[in-house]
Amino acid sequence: MSYASLAFAGFVALALVLYYIVPARFRYVILLIFSYVFYVMACNKYVIYIIVTTVSTYFIARLMERSDVSLKAALSKEGIEKEAKKALKKQNKSHKKTLLTFALIFNFGILAVLKYGDFVIANINLVKLNVFHSTSFLGFINPVLPLGISFYTFQSMGYLIDLYYGKYECEKNFLKTALYVSYFPQIIQGPISRFNDLSKTLFSGASFNSLNMKYGLYRIFWGLFKKLVVADRVAVYVTNTIDRYQELRGVYLLIAVFFYSMQIYGDFSGGIDITIGVSQLFGVKVTENFDRPFFSKSVSEYWNRWHMTLGTWFRDYIFYPITVSKSMIDLGKKCRKLLGEALGKRVPIYIAMFTVWFTTGLWHGAQWRYIIWGLLNFVIILISTECEGVFGRINGFLKWEGTFIQRLFRVVRTFLIMSFLRVFDLSSAGISQALFVIRKSLTDISLPALDMMTELGLDEKELKAAVIGIVIMFVFDLIQRRGSVTDRLMRAPLMVRWSLTAALVIAVVIFGSYGPGYDSRAFIYLQF
Repeated sequence: MSYASLAFAGFVALALVLYYIVPARFRYVILLIFSYVFYVMACNKYVIYIIVTTVSTYFIARLMERSDVSLKAALSKEGIEKEAKKALKKQNKSHKKTLLTFALIFNFGILAVLKYGDFVIANINLVKLNVFHSTSFLGFINPVLPLGISFYTFQSMGYLIDLYYGKYECEKNFLKTALYVSYFPQIIQGPISRFNDLSKTLFSGASFNSLNMKYGLYRIFWGLFKKLVVADRVAVYVTNTIDRYQELRGVYLLIAVFFYSMQIYGDFSGGIDITIGVSQLFGVKVTENFDRPFFSKSVSEYWNRWHMTLGTWFRDYIFYPITVSKSMIDLGKKCRKLLGEALGKRVPIYIAMFTVWFTTGLWHGAQWRYIIWGLLNFVIILISTECEGVFGRINGFLKWEGTFIQRLFRVVRTFLIMSFLRVFDLSSAGISQALFVIRKSLTDISLPALDMMTELGLDEKELKAAVIGIVIMFVFDLIQRRGSVTDRLMRAPLMVRWSLTAALVIAVVIFGSYGPGYDSRAFIYLQF
């Protein structure tokens, strides 16, 4: 069930009616029921995987809690010696670590087999063929990947890791844990919420609030605008162009590269807008996942603004644990002796960064092109960090440090770098296709012919609608820099508020691209 469908709108409407009818203390149960109905409709029998993750998460959390309770009881006894207390604490930590390790291996193991099993088998077969000249290949398992498994696995394991470090108490209600894992508005593409953030409003059973309804609906329609008016429209051109990448002139590929950046931003951030908007209808606050990424001045800043909850997950649960581990601390000491203080202390950080970016690439897909894409991000950030002094001297020579021109240059440079890196994500045929597209789009430049643009899926009217939609997205993000656009809209005069709201709704209804079988433009758009 697509978020951008009438079926989903009806589903949410029914959930809202029931949610606000039942007493507040039972409202989380309504969300849980609808979350599982949504999941079963999408995955059928594969709902078993999310059930397994939920059950294992709940019981491991309770066992860790029981271990802490037992420790407190033991420490509260009179006459216990200091050394005995240390031994009990160490034993408790070891027990909890064993429980956490089991949960991580078990749940990430499920994810690894389902998402990466065939990828590993394919590479083993390749090694057997090319290195050992063996034609005795392993058979593929051809698993079905359940909806949202990466998101709910990361979210659940983050919860257990936080419990291990004692950041908050575990949830004793199994149904609430199940809702946290399966909450339907964010199950498809996140964000990856932290338990202490999401639980504050997810379980509270918020009262009906007209302001929440207004804010939620505004956010939903803004998400639909980005998804239907921009992303789905340019997606047709991008797909058709990449399918014919060998025969087309480079300029059409270059346009596809830029349009793909708009497509993935409109699609992903638009979906997150819908998630946040739907949640707000229920009085549930969901973490923001985007913060005007195309205005970033560096690649590292871009990733602090794009899919922020995934970035903070990797930072908190992979990057920091690696950098503060005993082995990395020891390595850092050795590197400082061999390489000097400045460079030596950065080596453990770069190893942690490499691990994060390798994992980030692998998270996006079980193909080498995604891993290469992740590692290229790492290399660019590494070079940028090591060359800060050189860049500083260049800025000093140009005398433009802090000027608008310099900021604009850095924003455009970052946008271009990220757009071309996205080609690896776009190139389903693999790394060679990505390199071909990048090379040709940069070397075979000429003015595009509109008749060819039409053949590739964007006639003149479609192109104008796409460009206007993209401009509106950028202007909205630019205005958002000074505070919430929705807040300003709510404070605007009634006539302005209603006019802008009507314009947004009409734009989605009339200019939205609804795919084969339904063309809303056939009713009104063609006359324009």
